Amino acid sequence: MILSSLTTALRTQNWFAVIVEFIIVLAGVVIGFQISAWNETRIEQSREALLIERLSADFREIETRTTATLTQLEARMEAGAAFEALLLQPPETVALTDFFATMANAIGTPVPAGRSATYAELLASGEMRLIRSETLRAALVEFDEQVRRQELAYASLARLITDNAAILLEASTWSADDLDRLPPHLDAALAELRVSPDLLTATRLTIRANFANRIWHEGTLERARDVLAALPDDGAGTTP
Repeated sequence: MILSSLTTALRTQNWFAVIVEFIIVLAGVVIGFQISAWNETRIEQSREALLIERLSADFREIETRTTATLTQLEARMEAGAAFEALLLQPPETVALTDFFATMANAIGTPVPAGRSATYAELLASGEMRLIRSETLRAALVEFDEQVRRQELAYASLARLITDNAAILLEASTWSADDLDRLPPHLDAALAELRVSPDLLTATRLTIRANFANRIWHEGTLERARDVLAALPDDGAGTTP
């Protein structure tokens, strides 16, 4: 209809009509682009709100797990100190059941909480642009970098324990349940293991590893809480 009117106006050299028809066509194109842009923006904002909701769930879970791990690390360090004190006592004054029970709580060091699955998806899909808050984007990057460094540190701590505290792991394969079933030569082997200076060294090494691991987990918890603080309270995106 508009094209027909414009053609007629051109043939009759009705320039006023041409200008009016042209303005109508141009306005229609502009309005069409605006509607398309508005619709795209609405879709992106809806997607951003969903991503923020998932990030909130991820980081609340990370906060919960990391807090629980810090509690576990404190218990491991206390148990390690108790086991160290036990090893410094004369063996005949320490019951084997106490020896095994104390040792069981002192072995090993917990693993890091790991990355946010939603953040990893944002990076892989290129959707980080949907997160409009600069503060939130920065907090996410800093948390992920903290996790990367912690995982490298944990690998070194685990290797340190494996390579230098093997005797502690060996001692843990024994059990209080074995005591009534051990033949005499194994009784002697267990007694020798209990007074080995290497066992004390391994225990002290594990305590230090747990201390270092606690510091890393505290840093991760702080970065996770930075992300939670940067998340919008209403679950919607914010402008930069």
